Amino acid sequence: MFFVYVLRCDLTLILLEMDRILRPEGTVVLRDNVETLNKVEKIVKGMKWKSQIVDHEKGPFNPEKILVAVKTYWTGQPSDKNNNNNNNNNN
Repeated sequence: MFFVYVLRCDLTLILLEMDRILRPEGTVVLRDNVETLNKVEKIVKGMKWKSQIVDHEKGPFNPEKILVAVKTYWTGQPSDKNNNNNNNNNN
């Protein structure tokens, strides 16, 4: 249960550490209550992970759900400011 760690640690810090360790296209599967998984999903989407919450294997009326999140591979776009500074320095 992920919520056990949430009581002792900052959820964002836990997920950032998972992001650091996990390779691109790596998958995390969490089973917990909907409230906790909604918080996790909001954070991982901000980290550009793909995520989906699905029903527990015991059916849709079970209070636990499953979150499947996949770390995506992405790179930042160069900013125009940096490109303009590099072009100005070359002149």
